[in-house]
Amino acid sequence: MQRTLSARLRRLLWVLGLAILVGSPALAYEPRINYMLECQGCHGPDGRGEPGHVPSIRSTLAPLSRFDAGRRYLLQVPGVALSMLSDQDLAALLNWMIPVFGDIRPQAFRAFTAAEVARYRHTPLVEISATRARLMRRLQVRQ
Repeated sequence: MQRTLSARLRRLLWVLGLAILVGSPALAYEPRINYMLECQGCHGPDGRGEPGHVPSIRSTLAPLSRFDAGRRYLLQVPGVALSMLSDQDLAALLNWMIPVFGDIRPQAFRAFTAAEVARYRHTPLVEISATRARLMRRLQVRQ
């Protein structure tokens, strides 16, 4: 009897632990690891994307982060909006990506905050391509 109870208790604890693990947000890692796990599959190890399918973040991430509509776009693209990472981890990831892929000094841009991520990521974009095209035209006008 005691052996059966012990086996049942172990099984219950195992199932409960698994449920907690599956139901919780993604584990927090350093931004470089989060990039590999969350972004690299589409954008590649160097951020170049796949021409015609996945945009490069090398030449656009830093410029888009310089104005409000661009920042909102970066937080509403599906990969960010639907990520299991916390708002804090997403902010850290973007703040790592911009200098690494944008080839700029970390002090040369306004860092994303967890509050800013939380404000925009929960409203994913519907017209992704049209919004990106409009923002890219706006970037061309600025240059």
